[in-house]
Amino acid sequence: MAIAAVPLMLAVGSAVDYMRFVDAKADLQAALDGAAVSAALPNGLSDSQREKIAKDYFVANFAYPQAEVPVPDVAVSAASVKVSADFRLPTGLMYLAGIKTMEYVGEAEVMRPFAGTAEVALVLDFSGSMNDKNKYRDMQTAAKGMINALDASLPDDKLKMGLVPFSAMVYASINKSYVTQASGTATWTGCTQDRRFPLNTNVNTPNIADNTTKWGYIESSSQNSGSYSCANYASKSLKIVPLTNNMSGLKTKLDAMRPLGYTNIPLGAEFGWNLLDPQEPFSEGAPYSDKLTRKFLVLLTDGLQTTNQWGPGNSRSTSHAEQNLVTLCSNMRAKDITVFTIAYDVTDSKVTTLLSDCAPGRYFEPDAGGTEINQVFQTITSQIKNQTARIMK
Repeated sequence: MAIAAVPLMLAVGSAVDYMRFVDAKADLQAALDGAAVSAALPNGLSDSQREKIAKDYFVANFAYPQAEVPVPDVAVSAASVKVSADFRLPTGLMYLAGIKTMEYVGEAEVMRPFAGTAEVALVLDFSGSMNDKNKYRDMQTAAKGMINALDASLPDDKLKMGLVPFSAMVYASINKSYVTQASGTATWTGCTQDRRFPLNTNVNTPNIADNTTKWGYIESSSQNSGSYSCANYASKSLKIVPLTNNMSGLKTKLDAMRPLGYTNIPLGAEFGWNLLDPQEPFSEGAPYSDKLTRKFLVLLTDGLQTTNQWGPGNSRSTSHAEQNLVTLCSNMRAKDITVFTIAYDVTDSKVTTLLSDCAPGRYFEPDAGGTEINQVFQTITSQIKNQTARIMK
Protein backbone atom coordinates (compact mmCIF):
# COMPACT_ATOMS: atom_id res chain seq x y z
CA MET A 1 0.00 0.00 0.00
CA ALA A 2 2.83 2.41 0.89
CA ILE A 3 4.54 1.74 -2.45
CA ALA A 4 1.30 2.25 -4.34
CA ALA A 5 0.78 5.56 -2.58
CA VAL A 6 4.07 7.03 -3.89
CA PRO A 7 2.84 7.69 -7.45
CA LEU A 8 -0.34 9.19 -6.07
CA MET A 9 1.63 11.51 -3.80
CA LEU A 10 3.84 12.55 -6.73
CA ALA A 11 0.78 13.28 -8.85
CA VAL A 12 -0.83 15.37 -6.16
CA GLY A 13 2.45 17.10 -5.39
CA SER A 14 3.01 17.84 -9.09
CA ALA A 15 -0.44 19.39 -9.32
CA VAL A 16 0.32 21.58 -6.33
CA ASP A 17 3.68 22.59 -7.82
CA TYR A 18 2.04 23.44 -11.14
CA MET A 19 -0.63 25.58 -9.48
CA ARG A 20 2.10 27.46 -7.63
CA PHE A 21 3.90 27.95 -10.96
CA VAL A 22 0.76 29.27 -12.68
CA ASP A 23 0.24 31.78 -9.88
CA ALA A 24 3.87 32.84 -10.01
CA LYS A 25 3.70 33.32 -13.80
CA ALA A 26 0.65 35.55 -13.44
CA ASP A 27 2.32 37.61 -10.71
CA LEU A 28 5.52 37.91 -12.76
CA GLN A 29 3.70 39.02 -15.90
CA ALA A 30 1.67 41.59 -13.97
CA ALA A 31 4.88 43.00 -12.49
CA LEU A 32 6.51 43.14 -15.93
CA ASP A 33 3.47 44.86 -17.46
CA GLY A 34 3.38 47.43 -14.67
CA ALA A 35 7.12 48.04 -14.87
CA ALA A 36 6.97 48.67 -18.62
CA VAL A 37 3.97 51.00 -18.32
CA SER A 38 5.47 53.00 -15.44
CA ALA A 39 8.72 53.48 -17.36
CA ALA A 40 7.15 54.25 -20.74
CA LEU A 41 4.45 56.77 -19.84
CA PRO A 42 6.35 59.75 -18.32
CA ASN A 43 7.68 62.44 -20.64
CA GLY A 44 11.06 64.09 -20.41
CA LEU A 45 13.03 61.22 -18.85
CA SER A 46 16.40 59.88 -19.89
CA ASP A 47 16.81 56.23 -20.88
CA SER A 48 18.66 55.50 -17.63
CA GLN A 49 15.83 57.05 -15.59
CA ARG A 50 13.29 54.87 -17.40
CA GLU A 51 15.41 51.79 -16.75
CA LYS A 52 15.60 52.57 -13.03
CA ILE A 53 11.83 53.14 -12.79
CA ALA A 54 11.15 49.80 -14.45
CA LYS A 55 13.52 47.87 -12.21
CA ASP A 56 12.32 49.56 -9.02
CA TYR A 57 8.69 48.85 -9.92
CA PHE A 58 9.41 45.21 -10.66
CA VAL A 59 11.31 44.62 -7.41
CA ALA A 60 8.57 46.32 -5.40
CA ASN A 61 5.79 44.29 -6.99
CA PHE A 62 7.26 40.83 -7.43
CA ALA A 63 8.29 39.46 -4.07
CA TYR A 64 8.25 35.66 -4.15
CA PRO A 65 9.64 34.19 -0.91
CA GLN A 66 9.91 30.66 -2.33
CA ALA A 67 12.28 31.63 -5.14
CA GLU A 68 15.07 33.99 -6.03
CA VAL A 69 13.59 37.12 -7.56
CA PRO A 70 15.21 37.77 -10.97
CA VAL A 71 16.74 41.07 -12.00
CA PRO A 72 14.73 42.26 -15.03
CA ASP A 73 16.32 43.26 -18.31
CA VAL A 74 15.12 46.67 -19.52
CA ALA A 75 15.51 47.82 -23.14
CA VAL A 76 14.58 51.43 -23.87
CA SER A 77 14.21 52.65 -27.47
CA ALA A 78 12.74 55.75 -29.06
CA ALA A 79 9.51 53.84 -29.64
CA SER A 80 9.05 51.59 -26.62
CA VAL A 81 10.17 50.19 -23.28
CA LYS A 82 10.62 46.42 -23.08
CA VAL A 83 11.03 44.62 -19.75
CA SER A 84 11.82 40.91 -19.48
CA ALA A 85 12.78 38.45 -16.76
CA ASP A 86 13.80 34.80 -16.49
CA PHE A 87 12.11 33.25 -13.43
CA ARG A 88 12.81 29.80 -12.00
CA LEU A 89 10.50 28.38 -9.34
CA PRO A 90 11.92 25.57 -7.17
CA THR A 91 9.63 22.56 -7.07
CA GLY A 92 8.37 20.61 -4.06
CA LEU A 93 7.45 16.99 -4.62
CA MET A 94 8.29 17.23 -8.33
CA TYR A 95 11.89 17.41 -7.13
CA LEU A 96 11.63 13.69 -6.32
CA ALA A 97 10.88 13.05 -9.99
CA GLY A 98 14.04 14.86 -11.06
CA ILE A 99 12.37 18.19 -11.91
CA LYS A 100 14.13 20.74 -9.75
CA THR A 101 12.71 23.97 -11.15
CA MET A 102 10.05 25.27 -13.53
CA GLU A 103 11.10 28.17 -15.74
CA TYR A 104 9.14 31.06 -17.23
CA VAL A 105 10.60 33.84 -19.38
CA GLY A 106 8.21 36.77 -19.28
CA GLU A 107 8.23 39.94 -21.39
CA ALA A 108 6.22 43.14 -21.66
CA GLU A 109 6.64 45.91 -24.20
CA VAL A 110 4.87 49.26 -24.05
CA MET A 111 4.87 51.98 -26.70
CA ARG A 112 6.06 55.34 -25.44
CA PRO A 113 3.62 58.27 -25.68
CA PHE A 114 3.83 60.05 -29.00
CA ALA A 115 3.67 63.83 -28.82
CA GLY A 116 5.29 64.51 -32.19
CA THR A 117 4.40 64.33 -35.84
CA ALA A 118 3.69 61.38 -38.11
CA GLU A 119 4.94 61.79 -41.68
CA VAL A 120 3.46 59.33 -44.17
CA ALA A 121 4.37 58.94 -47.85
CA LEU A 122 1.90 56.96 -49.95
CA VAL A 123 3.74 55.52 -52.96
CA LEU A 124 1.04 54.12 -55.23
CA ASP A 125 1.24 52.26 -58.53
CA PHE A 126 -0.78 53.98 -61.26
CA SER A 127 0.51 51.89 -64.17
CA GLY A 128 -1.98 50.78 -66.83
CA SER A 129 -2.65 47.38 -65.25
CA MET A 130 -4.28 49.14 -62.29
CA ASN A 131 -7.28 49.61 -64.60
CA ASP A 132 -7.91 45.85 -64.39
CA LYS A 133 -10.57 44.69 -61.95
CA ASN A 134 -11.16 48.28 -60.85
CA LYS A 135 -7.96 48.05 -58.80
CA TYR A 136 -7.02 51.70 -58.88
CA ARG A 137 -10.46 52.70 -57.61
CA ASP A 138 -10.33 50.20 -54.77
CA MET A 139 -6.81 51.39 -53.93
CA GLN A 140 -7.96 55.00 -53.88
CA THR A 141 -10.85 54.14 -51.57
CA ALA A 142 -8.58 52.22 -49.19
CA ALA A 143 -5.95 54.98 -49.18
CA LYS A 144 -8.58 57.64 -48.49
CA GLY A 145 -9.79 55.51 -45.59
CA MET A 146 -6.26 55.63 -44.18
CA ILE A 147 -6.08 59.39 -44.63
CA ASN A 148 -9.42 59.86 -42.87
CA ALA A 149 -8.50 57.56 -39.98
CA LEU A 150 -5.11 59.16 -39.36
CA ASP A 151 -6.57 62.65 -39.71
CA ALA A 152 -9.23 61.80 -37.11
CA SER A 153 -6.73 60.37 -34.63
CA LEU A 154 -3.97 63.01 -34.81
CA PRO A 155 -4.18 66.82 -34.45
CA ASP A 156 -3.82 68.83 -37.65
CA ASP A 157 -0.29 69.91 -36.74
CA LYS A 158 0.78 66.35 -35.89
CA LEU A 159 0.16 64.68 -39.25
CA LYS A 160 1.73 65.23 -42.65
CA MET A 161 1.04 63.02 -45.65
CA GLY A 162 2.36 63.04 -49.20
CA LEU A 163 1.60 61.12 -52.36
CA VAL A 164 3.80 59.65 -55.10
CA PRO A 165 1.82 58.21 -58.04
CA PHE A 166 4.26 56.29 -60.22
CA SER A 167 4.33 54.32 -63.44
CA ALA A 168 7.31 54.39 -65.85
CA MET A 169 8.03 57.99 -64.85
CA VAL A 170 7.02 60.40 -62.12
CA TYR A 171 5.58 63.88 -62.68
CA ALA A 172 6.70 66.55 -60.21
CA SER A 173 7.47 70.19 -59.52
CA ILE A 174 11.01 70.81 -58.25
CA ASN A 175 13.66 73.50 -58.46
CA LYS A 176 15.05 73.95 -61.98
CA SER A 177 18.60 73.66 -60.69
CA TYR A 178 17.99 69.99 -59.85
CA VAL A 179 17.04 68.83 -63.36
CA THR A 180 19.00 68.48 -66.58
CA GLN A 181 16.14 69.78 -68.72
CA ALA A 182 16.19 73.34 -67.36
CA SER A 183 18.38 76.07 -65.90
CA GLY A 184 17.87 78.75 -63.31
CA THR A 185 16.30 78.54 -59.87
CA ALA A 186 12.58 78.82 -60.62
CA THR A 187 10.21 75.87 -60.36
CA TRP A 188 10.31 73.22 -63.05
CA THR A 189 7.34 70.93 -63.65
CA GLY A 190 7.82 67.82 -65.71
CA CYS A 191 8.58 64.10 -65.85
CA THR A 192 11.70 62.23 -64.94
CA GLN A 193 13.05 58.75 -64.44
CA ASP A 194 15.89 57.81 -62.13
CA ARG A 195 19.23 59.50 -61.62
CA ARG A 196 22.55 57.84 -62.38
CA PHE A 197 23.58 54.98 -60.10
CA PRO A 198 24.16 55.05 -57.15
CA LEU A 199 22.28 58.34 -56.70
CA ASN A 200 19.06 56.50 -57.56
CA THR A 201 19.44 54.57 -54.29
CA ASN A 202 19.77 57.58 -51.97
CA VAL A 203 18.37 61.06 -51.37
CA ASN A 204 21.48 63.19 -51.76
CA THR A 205 20.56 66.62 -53.13
CA PRO A 206 21.86 67.14 -56.69
CA ASN A 207 25.01 69.17 -57.20
CA ILE A 208 23.85 72.10 -59.30
CA ALA A 209 27.26 72.17 -61.04
CA ASP A 210 27.10 68.50 -62.06
CA ASN A 211 24.37 67.33 -64.43
CA THR A 212 25.17 63.69 -63.73
CA THR A 213 23.70 64.13 -60.24
CA LYS A 214 20.39 65.58 -61.44
CA TRP A 215 16.98 64.29 -62.40
CA GLY A 216 15.44 64.79 -65.81
CA TYR A 217 16.66 61.72 -67.66
CA ILE A 218 13.99 59.93 -69.71
CA GLU A 219 14.96 56.80 -71.58
CA SER A 220 14.24 56.94 -75.30
CA SER A 221 11.60 54.23 -75.45
CA SER A 222 8.03 53.56 -76.47
CA GLN A 223 7.32 53.31 -72.74
CA ASN A 224 7.84 57.07 -72.43
CA SER A 225 6.50 58.48 -75.70
CA GLY A 226 3.28 58.76 -77.68
CA SER A 227 0.31 58.00 -75.46
CA TYR A 228 2.78 57.47 -72.56
CA SER A 229 4.48 60.87 -72.86
CA CYS A 230 4.78 63.36 -70.03
CA ALA A 231 1.83 65.36 -71.34
CA ASN A 232 -0.37 62.37 -70.59
CA TYR A 233 0.90 62.21 -67.01
CA ALA A 234 -0.37 65.75 -66.60
CA SER A 235 -3.76 64.92 -68.16
CA LYS A 236 -4.08 61.92 -65.81
CA SER A 237 -3.32 64.20 -62.81
CA LEU A 238 -0.37 61.98 -61.84
CA LYS A 239 1.55 64.69 -60.02
CA ILE A 240 3.56 64.15 -56.84
CA VAL A 241 2.04 65.81 -53.76
CA PRO A 242 4.69 66.84 -51.17
CA LEU A 243 4.02 66.37 -47.46
CA THR A 244 1.03 68.43 -46.37
CA ASN A 245 -1.44 68.71 -43.51
CA ASN A 246 -4.26 69.53 -45.95
CA MET A 247 -5.92 66.13 -45.96
CA SER A 248 -8.98 67.31 -47.87
CA GLY A 249 -6.80 68.61 -50.69
CA LEU A 250 -4.74 65.42 -50.67
CA LYS A 251 -7.84 63.26 -51.10
CA THR A 252 -9.11 65.45 -53.93
CA LYS A 253 -5.82 65.06 -55.80
CA LEU A 254 -5.77 61.31 -55.18
CA ASP A 255 -9.32 60.98 -56.51
CA ALA A 256 -8.36 62.69 -59.78
CA MET A 257 -5.48 60.33 -60.63
CA ARG A 258 -5.85 57.77 -63.44
CA PRO A 259 -3.61 54.87 -64.51
CA LEU A 260 -1.09 55.15 -67.34
CA GLY A 261 1.84 53.22 -68.73
CA TYR A 262 4.44 50.87 -67.35
CA THR A 263 5.85 50.10 -63.88
CA ASN A 264 8.90 51.63 -62.17
CA ILE A 265 8.68 50.59 -58.51
CA PRO A 266 12.07 51.88 -57.24
CA LEU A 267 11.46 55.27 -58.86
CA GLY A 268 8.32 55.62 -56.76
CA ALA A 269 10.20 54.51 -53.65
CA GLU A 270 13.03 56.95 -54.37
CA PHE A 271 10.67 59.91 -54.59
CA GLY A 272 8.65 58.70 -51.61
CA TRP A 273 11.84 58.78 -49.56
CA ASN A 274 12.62 62.24 -50.92
CA LEU A 275 9.26 63.47 -49.62
CA LEU A 276 10.18 62.28 -46.12
CA ASP A 277 13.77 63.50 -46.29
CA PRO A 278 14.46 67.05 -45.03
CA GLN A 279 16.87 67.85 -47.88
CA GLU A 280 15.90 69.43 -51.21
CA PRO A 281 14.20 68.96 -53.63
CA PHE A 282 11.42 68.53 -51.04
CA SER A 283 12.07 70.09 -47.67
CA GLU A 284 8.81 69.50 -45.80
CA GLY A 285 10.18 66.50 -43.88
CA ALA A 286 11.47 66.90 -40.35
CA PRO A 287 15.18 66.29 -39.64
CA TYR A 288 16.06 62.71 -38.74
CA SER A 289 17.40 64.07 -35.46
CA ASP A 290 13.85 65.07 -34.47
CA LYS A 291 12.94 62.15 -32.23
CA LEU A 292 9.34 63.38 -31.96
CA THR A 293 8.72 62.71 -35.65
CA ARG A 294 8.15 59.24 -37.01
CA LYS A 295 8.31 58.55 -40.71
CA PHE A 296 6.38 55.92 -42.67
CA LEU A 297 6.36 54.89 -46.32
CA VAL A 298 3.60 52.73 -47.82
CA LEU A 299 4.52 51.22 -51.20
CA LEU A 300 1.91 49.47 -53.35
CA THR A 301 2.35 47.82 -56.75
CA ASP A 302 0.36 45.32 -58.77
CA GLY A 303 3.03 43.88 -61.02
CA LEU A 304 6.52 43.22 -62.26
CA GLN A 305 9.16 45.88 -62.72
CA THR A 306 8.93 46.66 -66.45
CA THR A 307 11.14 49.76 -66.68
CA ASN A 308 14.93 49.93 -66.82
CA GLN A 309 17.06 51.76 -64.27
CA TRP A 310 20.68 52.77 -64.01
CA GLY A 311 22.99 50.34 -62.26
CA PRO A 312 26.70 49.54 -62.00
CA GLY A 313 28.72 49.88 -65.20
CA ASN A 314 26.65 52.81 -66.47
CA SER A 315 24.07 50.38 -67.84
CA ARG A 316 20.27 50.14 -67.58
CA SER A 317 18.13 47.07 -66.95
CA THR A 318 15.13 45.85 -64.99
CA SER A 319 17.51 43.70 -62.91
CA HIS A 320 19.32 46.87 -61.83
CA ALA A 321 15.95 48.38 -60.95
CA GLU A 322 15.00 45.43 -58.73
CA GLN A 323 18.31 45.57 -56.87
CA ASN A 324 17.94 49.34 -56.52
CA LEU A 325 14.59 48.82 -54.75
CA VAL A 326 16.15 46.46 -52.21
CA THR A 327 18.93 48.96 -51.57
CA LEU A 328 16.50 51.87 -51.24
CA CYS A 329 14.40 50.00 -48.71
CA SER A 330 17.45 49.02 -46.69
CA ASN A 331 18.71 52.60 -46.72
CA MET A 332 15.31 53.93 -45.63
CA ARG A 333 15.07 51.47 -42.76
CA ALA A 334 18.58 52.53 -41.68
CA LYS A 335 17.11 56.02 -41.27
CA ASP A 336 14.35 54.61 -39.02
CA ILE A 337 11.71 54.99 -41.73
CA THR A 338 9.07 52.30 -41.31
CA VAL A 339 8.41 50.76 -44.72
CA PHE A 340 5.24 48.85 -45.61
CA THR A 341 4.88 47.06 -48.96
CA ILE A 342 1.73 45.78 -50.66
CA ALA A 343 1.76 43.28 -53.54
CA TYR A 344 -1.73 43.97 -54.85
CA ASP A 345 -3.27 41.15 -56.86
CA VAL A 346 0.20 39.67 -57.44
CA THR A 347 1.16 36.00 -57.46
CA ASP A 348 4.50 36.17 -59.27
CA SER A 349 7.15 35.11 -56.74
CA LYS A 350 9.66 37.51 -58.28
CA VAL A 351 7.51 40.43 -57.17
CA THR A 352 6.36 39.03 -53.84
CA THR A 353 9.91 38.11 -52.81
CA LEU A 354 11.18 41.54 -53.81
CA LEU A 355 8.53 43.36 -51.79
CA SER A 356 8.80 41.10 -48.75
CA ASP A 357 12.58 41.63 -48.75
CA CYS A 358 11.91 45.36 -48.93
CA ALA A 359 9.76 45.41 -45.78
CA PRO A 360 10.44 42.37 -43.57
CA GLY A 361 7.47 41.75 -41.30
CA ARG A 362 5.44 44.56 -42.89
CA TYR A 363 4.55 42.96 -46.24
CA PHE A 364 0.99 42.34 -47.43
CA GLU A 365 -0.44 40.40 -50.35
CA PRO A 366 -4.15 41.21 -50.90
CA ASP A 367 -6.24 39.94 -53.81
CA ALA A 368 -8.20 42.27 -56.04
CA GLY A 369 -11.90 42.71 -55.36
CA GLY A 370 -13.67 42.25 -52.08
CA THR A 371 -12.42 43.94 -48.94
CA GLU A 372 -8.85 42.67 -48.67
CA ILE A 373 -7.21 45.90 -49.82
CA ASN A 374 -9.28 47.88 -47.32
CA GLN A 375 -8.28 45.49 -44.55
CA VAL A 376 -4.60 45.85 -45.44
CA PHE A 377 -4.75 49.64 -45.32
CA GLN A 378 -6.66 49.44 -42.03
CA THR A 379 -3.98 47.18 -40.57
CA ILE A 380 -1.21 49.54 -41.66
CA THR A 381 -3.20 52.49 -40.33
CA SER A 382 -3.49 50.78 -36.94
CA GLN A 383 0.26 50.26 -36.84
CA ILE A 384 0.88 53.91 -37.68
CA LYS A 385 -1.66 55.02 -35.07
CA ASN A 386 -0.02 52.80 -32.49
CA GLN A 387 1.79 55.70 -30.88
CA THR A 388 0.07 55.72 -27.48
CA ALA A 389 1.19 53.59 -24.59
CA ARG A 390 -0.26 50.10 -24.51
CA ILE A 391 0.85 46.60 -23.65
CA MET A 392 2.28 45.02 -26.79
CA LYS A 393 3.45 41.68 -25.38
